[in-house]
Amino acid sequence: MKRSGWGQIIRHLTFSGTCVLMMGMAAQVQAQTKNFDIGGGDLKIALDRYLVQSGVQLIYKADDINGLSTKGVTGALAPDAALVKLLEGTRLHILRGAGGAIVITLASVDDSALESSSEQGKAAGDVVITAMRRREPAREVPMQVNALQADALERAGSKTLADYVADQPGVNLLRTGAVGGELSMRGVTTGDQTQATVGVYVDDVATGSSSAYAVGSSTPLDMGLLDLSRIELLRGPQGTLYGAGAMGGLLKYVTNVPDTEEFSGKVRLDVSSIKGGGTNATANAVLNIPIKEGVAALRVAAFNDHFGGYYNAVGPAAGNNIDRGDTYGGRLSLLLAPSKEMTIRMTATTQNVRRDGLGLEDLNPLTGQPIEGNLTRRLYVPERYENRVSLYGLDVEYDFGWARLNAITSVQDVNIRTNLDVTPNYVPALAAAGLPVQSATLTPDIQQHRVSQEFRMTSRPSGSVEWLAGVYLNHEHAIQEGGISAALGTGLGDMQLLTSSLPSKYSETAAYGDLTWHATSKLSLTGGVRIARNNQTYTNNAVGLLAGGASVSGGRSEESTSTYLATAKYAITPTSNVYFRAASGYRPGGPNALLPTTSTVLVSPSFNSDSLWSYEFGYKADLLERTLSVEASVYDIEWKNLQQHIVSGGFGFITNAGNARVRGSELALKWRPAPGWNLNAAAATIDAYLTTDARGLGADAGARLPDSARFSLALGAMRNFKVVGHDAYLGANAHYVGERNSGYDGSATVPNFKIPAYTLVDLQAGINFQYFNVEGYIRNLANRSGIVSAGYLNSSVEQAVATQPRTIGMAITVPF
Repeated sequence: MKRSGWGQIIRHLTFSGTCVLMMGMAAQVQAQTKNFDIGGGDLKIALDRYLVQSGVQLIYKADDINGLSTKGVTGALAPDAALVKLLEGTRLHILRGAGGAIVITLASVDDSALESSSEQGKAAGDVVITAMRRREPAREVPMQVNALQADALERAGSKTLADYVADQPGVNLLRTGAVGGELSMRGVTTGDQTQATVGVYVDDVATGSSSAYAVGSSTPLDMGLLDLSRIELLRGPQGTLYGAGAMGGLLKYVTNVPDTEEFSGKVRLDVSSIKGGGTNATANAVLNIPIKEGVAALRVAAFNDHFGGYYNAVGPAAGNNIDRGDTYGGRLSLLLAPSKEMTIRMTATTQNVRRDGLGLEDLNPLTGQPIEGNLTRRLYVPERYENRVSLYGLDVEYDFGWARLNAITSVQDVNIRTNLDVTPNYVPALAAAGLPVQSATLTPDIQQHRVSQEFRMTSRPSGSVEWLAGVYLNHEHAIQEGGISAALGTGLGDMQLLTSSLPSKYSETAAYGDLTWHATSKLSLTGGVRIARNNQTYTNNAVGLLAGGASVSGGRSEESTSTYLATAKYAITPTSNVYFRAASGYRPGGPNALLPTTSTVLVSPSFNSDSLWSYEFGYKADLLERTLSVEASVYDIEWKNLQQHIVSGGFGFITNAGNARVRGSELALKWRPAPGWNLNAAAATIDAYLTTDARGLGADAGARLPDSARFSLALGAMRNFKVVGHDAYLGANAHYVGERNSGYDGSATVPNFKIPAYTLVDLQAGINFQYFNVEGYIRNLANRSGIVSAGYLNSSVEQAVATQPRTIGMAITVPF
């Protein structure tokens, strides 16, 4: 596949920047300011608007501001200056807390005490999120949103996508033995995915593949904690803002923005040991370099993570810790503010994952017990794996006062190479045909190249009407190359059974927008729509014994789709609201590469998009003087025209058949019962099943959809305290995942395997000294063995991914 050179990348970035520069010329260079338009009146309402318009974090007690009023603030001001004006005439003080948060208090508190208490004083609604393409408090967003803070993930020893979502009930990662896997939310998965159902973004840059021909369903970006601020999870379809592939939800990596004011950074070293496995070691560093105060800054981050592995193999390719490997990467982020109206942010991210083998164990499908021993499989050939990702982004923002324009350009390149042992699938049949075959290897080489361009206008967050509108252009090239070879006896060499090349193209043009009407001071109504058109081509070039000779087939498709959004939110009190949300989502259709032997009764020249509607009712509140945060929701999802794989003449295709329904509920609680204490709980129920037969899956109406537990639960407790004058913490987390199906009862295509429930408990502790921090953690304290996911290999072997054994680690962080 032709790769994008630096010249092409620069052309795309220049194009984006030029389009915005033409919208307005700035005559002078000034320090960064924000345009504020906050009316006088109730101080609590004014501070909520300040959160949105400034993008900073605020911490305060409800009792301190109850009954207070403000004269408001308007005009272009620095966030600190705007807050001072809002608080004029009150007895409130402003102090700077940990992580840059601003704390409003009546008491005279010294900074050191403030830093140790600021995090537990923050309510969930104080977190400003950006995944809705606006800066707004999480409590005000009419949907279920989770913000996973990067520092909390680091304290728990989390390093991969599987770790990030492990404590999120209702979010599932069907792992395949390598990094990543099939990501799903709220049970929106068939277990045999044609395309992704969860969109993955880095800031406002789209990642992954939108088509069915580049393994996009099982390769979400598994990004290390590379200078991340947080991870935002949006549950439910996000089709109007994010388009194709976000029908189940969205995961957004939010990175830290360069700071033009202060030189800073940190170095972190993390070492851990896996019981019965190897030793892990992680080193990362971040450096923030102001270039000109208020105008420019550069942020540099790099990391290297060695994973010791814990799976073993017997057979011709026997070994211990065969899944060991390394992940390394870097990130550059440059921020330029040539005027108070304009901000330019350029980013470049690269990450390389290497593994010596895949992490799988062989189970008996009838008993569920290991065949070769715990965490062990029979392996005939080594299964090396490599995943390289490069991602470039440019976000040019211009503030006209009445609206903000963003022009976002991105370029992505992904290359995945692996060896897969397919001996059990092919050797028995070849041996029966008289061939002296000892092993068989599948060697896919997958390349994805994506260029996207987005222009978005966002109104000011004030007045009775707010709106957002944009256009999105996306162009993707992908190719899968490789083949299947059989190793013959000694001295006989290899036999090439299949050589294939599968190029594909995907192009999409979309226009979208939404409109919010604040009908009263309590009631807000939002409507949104997205109209998209995509064009795709796909070619299948194959030669070899398994292809029956040489064959060339292909197809082309065009499709137009629309997605919709409608929400209503009612504020019961200034810190609580109820909402109703109706939203749709889809995955694009595409072409099939039909052969002369393909049954046109089973397979059509192209398959259609599948789509769903989600209906959700929820409640969000900060109660008991903002010490208790509550988020609760119930939803009903109607999924139509399911995409699924189907086989005709020994070759695989995609078809549409069957409908499904998912009903569920979610509850999240965060409670601060006393200073220094943080307690949290989250639970999810999912009832997902087919409402009509699905022939490609070999499943009947009423069959339960796989890979999602009917009930899952996460509990956590954190205690902050002082040790000889130093801030310290001690925490514990537990999560329970209920029984799941890996397939469908009675299906020969996707046979079912009952995956048992499991519970894991983790511990964390740490202390902050003057110049460095020391942290320790234990993951899977009781060393419980649970099955995370499982897949059918053949009638006698089920391959499973197990929970990582007890892992004990320690980390030292040196901030400066």
